[in-house]
Amino acid sequence: MSLIYRDLLVDWKDKKLIIVEDDEAGYQYFESLLRKTGIQIMWIKNGLDFINYIQSHDKPADVILMDILIPLKNGIDAMRFVKKEYPGIPVIIVTAYASREIREKSFLNGCDAYLTKPVLPHTLLKTIHDFIEVKGVRKYQET
Repeated sequence: MSLIYRDLLVDWKDKKLIIVEDDEAGYQYFESLLRKTGIQIMWIKNGLDFINYIQSHDKPADVILMDILIPLKNGIDAMRFVKKEYPGIPVIIVTAYASREIREKSFLNGCDAYLTKPVLPHTLLKTIHDFIEVKGVRKYQET
């Protein structure tokens, strides 16, 4: 199944996404937006479980959505770890805390994009699209 959303035709069934989010409603929102893309989704609820998961997989994900305020190890520290181990995996920070300081700290520690909640569906899809190469994704053209 493919998802057409404005100017994107999305078919990510061969891609894997990790959502690091402790809030179930936040996870369900992202999952509902991404379900039709076919992307494989792994939900991890805290920074420590995320690091353990990263350490136990050779290719843990194609892209990561990371909240900052998560239990046991915050999102900045968890992102720093994954960037050290897998610098090529894009990390998209998604947070309700839109301060300049947090944004700067996120980029200084390796984030590839920074989105503030609530994230509009097209913004989320476009941001992920910008960071993963996907066979079969092309600009949607009206006939």
